[in-house]
Amino acid sequence: MTIHHYIGSAYELPIGSFGTEAKMIPLSEVISSNKNLKNLKDTLIEVYENEEDAYGIGINKLTSGYSDIKDKFTLPYIYELSCDMHPKSIRELFKYIEDRLVEGCKIELYSCLDGDESKEKDSNLDTVINLNALYFGKHYKLDKKKYIYELGEMFQFQDKQFVSVIK
Repeated sequence: MTIHHYIGSAYELPIGSFGTEAKMIPLSEVISSNKNLKNLKDTLIEVYENEEDAYGIGINKLTSGYSDIKDKFTLPYIYELSCDMHPKSIRELFKYIEDRLVEGCKIELYSCLDGDESKEKDSNLDTVINLNALYFGKHYKLDKKKYIYELGEMFQFQDKQFVSVIK
């Protein structure tokens, strides 16, 4: 089953793709000469140096069919979040949050299986990540110099989990 992730904020967030490191190159540099592709040779395509460069996040406007998710959030601006469970994607998520989170505010995250948007969240899974005090949950102190890396290695989305990231 597909798990969906959402991100909420007190203010509008930039939408788009973040953290991927693609290069745009002409198709002619990738394929051998072929008469059938003659018209496409100037077409640009995305190419990644390595697998990790392809990992990042996507922030998109909330699709109308998923508006039931809004009641899980305390904040007014809710977006769909595309984020793989790869450590690089999680690091890019927390870089995105760190760069946009205003001091004294919070950003909320929520995950659930497709079709479960109207079901109750699991309060036992509620988590707080404090980027000022550098705490993940109540007991794990993050390292000031490498907390984004640590979150990338430790954080995992869970079904019906609500996360508050505060600064």
